[in-house]
Amino acid sequence: MGNNFSLNRLSEYIERNIKKIGDVRKEVEEIQVGFNSAYVEWKAEHDATLERLTEVIVDRLEEVGPELQGVIRKQLAVEKENIASYRQKLRQELIPETQTEADVALAEGKQLTQKLRQLNPRLDKREEKLKAQRVSLEGNLAQLNQQMRELSGCLGVVIHFPKINKLDRQRQQVIGKLDALQQDLKEVREEWQSSQHQIQEEQEALQARWQAATLKLAQLQGELAFLDDESSREALARSRAARHVIDNLKEPIPCSIQDLAQELGGMVKLNLQTDDYQEGLGSVGSLMSLLDGITEGLTRFHESVEGLISEQKMHSAYLPKLDVSIPKGVVAFHEMWDGLRDKVRDDGHLCKHPVEFVAAIRPVLDEGLSEANVKAMFDGLGGALKHATKAWRG
Repeated sequence: MGNNFSLNRLSEYIERNIKKIGDVRKEVEEIQVGFNSAYVEWKAEHDATLERLTEVIVDRLEEVGPELQGVIRKQLAVEKENIASYRQKLRQELIPETQTEADVALAEGKQLTQKLRQLNPRLDKREEKLKAQRVSLEGNLAQLNQQMRELSGCLGVVIHFPKINKLDRQRQQVIGKLDALQQDLKEVREEWQSSQHQIQEEQEALQARWQAATLKLAQLQGELAFLDDESSREALARSRAARHVIDNLKEPIPCSIQDLAQELGGMVKLNLQTDDYQEGLGSVGSLMSLLDGITEGLTRFHESVEGLISEQKMHSAYLPKLDVSIPKGVVAFHEMWDGLRDKVRDDGHLCKHPVEFVAAIRPVLDEGLSEANVKAMFDGLGGALKHATKAWRG
């Protein structure tokens, strides 16, 4: 295929590549599912074995031999230092900060309660004042109505028309004041309900904050109480040191206890396998993110091309058909999709061999789909389209 495209052919070309990327992504997604499933199984066995071996080695540390003892005791010094540092942080930072957080939440809650108490009598006083004014106005209205009835009997309307008209105007003024008063009463009650609801929500949020801080404070104080005990600190440091060493074994280590030496050899395999799956999952995630980003960019570019196609159809009488020359580098970039799909197609095998997947994908991530190459591809597409549309601008 040449590098010169009409707008319609360019649109089809972009659509094909979006589909090819989607096909690659589906294959990679299947591998991701397989990796996740396998990793969960390996990790569960890894963690259970790690905890069991840690307990055994801590109990029999004097029997495991000088080499394993030496590695663990070297790590023991590190763990003791870490524990001492954390203990100091608990006492000087974490506990005081959490206590302050709880105290602040409690104080702010009390302030809200006081605010509601102050608001209640103020609004209540205003409401009672408005009610008293309403009673007075209702009395005036009743008197005006009575006077109008008395003047309106028989020929009274004709005789007393000026008085009745004046009384009616006064009556309408009173009714207007009553309406305004009723609106004021409504606003007072709405303000109370709104304020009460808002303060209640704030109080509930503060209560949740206080409870969370109080729970955290109790946990931190429990940790400090545990670490303040010398024997507890020593036991924790030994356990953490042994656990760290076992969890990071990448090759067998001599051990005087034969059965334990065999289990440590199995632990090496578990460590390496979980590391391999972690790396595989990282590569899968990186590749899928790149594919999603490229797809999104191509989709936006395709929308631009479709917009130009619509414009060309609309003004075909005076707009020449565009010829878009796509750089060779852009075409070469999109030629990778079929090969990449072939690399990730055998998901059943690759799911069991994450190292092979990483080896196959790493060059693609580092070279073919490097940030520089992806940027050059989009710059090439954008530049080609911009150059082609110069024919429309004259």
